[in-house]
Amino acid sequence: MNFERTTGLVWLSQNDSTEVINKLPFEEFNAHYKVQNNPQSGFPFRGFTLLHFKKDVFYAWTGANLISSAFVHWELLQNFMDVTQPLADIPQFEYYREFDKTTAEFDKANGRPKYFWYRVDKSFLKEMSKADDELRKEFNDEEQLNNLLTGKPIRKLTPPDIFKFPWKYADNIKAESEIKFGKTLWQKFTSFLMIDL
Repeated sequence: MNFERTTGLVWLSQNDSTEVINKLPFEEFNAHYKVQNNPQSGFPFRGFTLLHFKKDVFYAWTGANLISSAFVHWELLQNFMDVTQPLADIPQFEYYREFDKTTAEFDKANGRPKYFWYRVDKSFLKEMSKADDELRKEFNDEEQLNNLLTGKPIRKLTPPDIFKFPWKYADNIKAESEIKFGKTLWQKFTSFLMIDL
C-alpha cells in the first residue's frame, strides 16, 4: 500500500506486485486501534488498522507495546496526507521538503535552514529524546489505554515546539557547504523519529 500526498490517494497493489490494482481516497479509510500478541513472548504489539469503508482492503501497522506509538504513527500518516499542513519535520522527509509546496512555503516563512537534518549536530538527539520522554510521561500510556478500553476520551498528543521547529533549538548547525548527502546518523537511528510509512 502506498500513500500519495499530492493526490490524497492510497495505491493498492497485489501482494508483492508493482502493478497498481486500485486507487482509493485516503478519506475513505477508517482507523481502528489494534492489538496483536507476540506468540513467543506473549507481550502485545499495539498499532492500528486502516479499513476502507466499502472495499475489502486495509493497511495494518503494529509497533511497540505502547499505545502512544500507535497514535504517533497515525498522526504522522494523517499529517503526511494533509497537503494543507507542512510535512512532519523528521529526517526521512528532509530531501522532499523543498519539493512539497506547502512545506517549502512553511520553511521559508519560518526561516528553517535548508537540509537541516543533514546539517544538525548529532548531540541534538539528546534534546529530542528528552522532549520525547517528557511527552510520553505526560501522555501516560496506561491511563490512555484504560480510557480507550472504557470508552473515555483519549488525550491527544500535543508535541512541544522542539518537534515543530527543531532548528530553533539546535545549537550546532553546519554550513550548507559542509554537508554530504547520503544517510545521516539521524536516518540510521531507529527511535520515535524513525517511522517508515
